[in-house]
Amino acid sequence: MRAMRAEQFSGYEALRLVDLPKPAVTDGRVLVRITAAGVTPLDHTILSGQFHGKGAPLILGNEGAGVVEEGRGPGVSRWLTRDVLGRLWRF
Repeated sequence: MRAMRAEQFSGYEALRLVDLPKPAVTDGRVLVRITAAGVTPLDHTILSGQFHGKGAPLILGNEGAGVVEEGRGPGVSRWLTRDVLGRLWRF
């Protein structure tokens, strides 16, 4: 998979496009190919170094939409392959 990853928390210039291994589908989860993603205020706060949580490198992203890829993890009955879904960030 390709992702924009923050190598350090110093602003948008720290983002790098990287190729990573495809994640495994695990219990209760589906694999979604993200086709649109948004940058939220939380992403901006983390990237600017104002929030101290997980360390770098870190893939940001709290909003996105995409398509369920091949298969589902055990315990998933709601989503099917090729279903379109989205995730929104809430205050």
